[in-house]
Amino acid sequence: MKKLKVLHINASSEGGASVVAQRLNEALNESDLVSSKHLVFSGKSYSGKSKWGYTLLSNTPWKRFTAFLRHALDKLDFLRFEADKSIRFQFSHASMGMDISKHPLVQEADIIHLHWVHKGFQSFATLEKLLALPKKFVWTCHDLWPVTGGCYYNWGCTNHETGCGNCKYLKKPAADDLSAELIQRKIHLWGNNQIRWITPSRWLAEQGKNSLVMRNNKPFEVIPNPIDTVAFHPLTEEERAALRSKYGLNPNLPVLLFSAAFLGNPAKGFSHFINFCSSLHQSGFAFHALILGDNKGQELQLDFPFIHWGYVSDADNIKHAFILSDLYVITSAQDNLPTTIMESLSLGTPVAGFKVGGIPELVDEGLNGFLAESGDTAGLAEKAALFFQDKAKREAYRSSARNKAVTTYDTAVIAAKFAAVYQNL
Repeated sequence: MKKLKVLHINASSEGGASVVAQRLNEALNESDLVSSKHLVFSGKSYSGKSKWGYTLLSNTPWKRFTAFLRHALDKLDFLRFEADKSIRFQFSHASMGMDISKHPLVQEADIIHLHWVHKGFQSFATLEKLLALPKKFVWTCHDLWPVTGGCYYNWGCTNHETGCGNCKYLKKPAADDLSAELIQRKIHLWGNNQIRWITPSRWLAEQGKNSLVMRNNKPFEVIPNPIDTVAFHPLTEEERAALRSKYGLNPNLPVLLFSAAFLGNPAKGFSHFINFCSSLHQSGFAFHALILGDNKGQELQLDFPFIHWGYVSDADNIKHAFILSDLYVITSAQDNLPTTIMESLSLGTPVAGFKVGGIPELVDEGLNGFLAESGDTAGLAEKAALFFQDKAKREAYRSSARNKAVTTYDTAVIAAKFAAVYQNL
């Protein structure tokens, strides 16, 4: 049987969507049914160990500059519409793009699998050229952008169900504002093409299925993101103790982990994590907080013991952070199916978080972690204190976390699901 040629498309080499696509790319190439490649617009050249790395479009100084320029011009153009700068990176009107319809990897592919395509990579005009090709198309929604009038997350807004307009992200909300215009472009463009829509979480599928954009499209299929459970494997207690010693951490104090690319991103809820830790600290509970994330050069001033590693992109350092930690705390205000939770589970680190987005699909209360209502940091802290009082429970949670990752999210399991999708297009 001839192998199907699949090409994954991503805007950046960094971020959850790129990690997911690359893991899928590698796993699919182990299949007898699929030959997979991964095309990335901007970022760093592939430095991993797999022989199936991605192809970077912006691979020279000039191309890197033009990629940066496209993104900058896209955001500069949006200045005339945005309500304020706080939403600048929460909304895309996709005005700048790069035509890749004639790229050799695109031309040779049977199936184009779109992932996250912003940052000046794909505009409506270039997407129209791409979707006009005689190819099959799959699109994994890593956020809600494909079904809204421009926002990545809707924060409870239901305007996308009736065609958007009166958008809170815009300077001049009106029935016929930019969001209403953009959703009509999506209805026209997506509706004229046989795109197979995928969401990683049931939550996102529920959010998206009621969008006006999806009325004449095939329904979403839910396929979780993959995790390489071989690369992300737990260490023995002796190995964890040695790693803690290496990083100078007190072996008798629990380590609570928070991770985000940028600590100032309101969606990631770093302020909630601070409140959570403050509640524990004020109750007399002793711990270390390990914080990953860029704080724009500003020194953190917190009232509890913490270590700030800044932005971390190295895979080994990310794994070390989770292995060092006794609990991963994710206090996102809204999220899809966070890759960080999968990494935590695969490494045997239990998870605490809020009941938002796809997080409850990953965290099984009383088995591999615990949850609280959105914003209830005191309630989450109370559960954490009880969790750390019971060593047997902690060990059971660690084992259950690893088991869920292996049985549900392993790359081979997820790759088989996607191979079936490709064959049935």
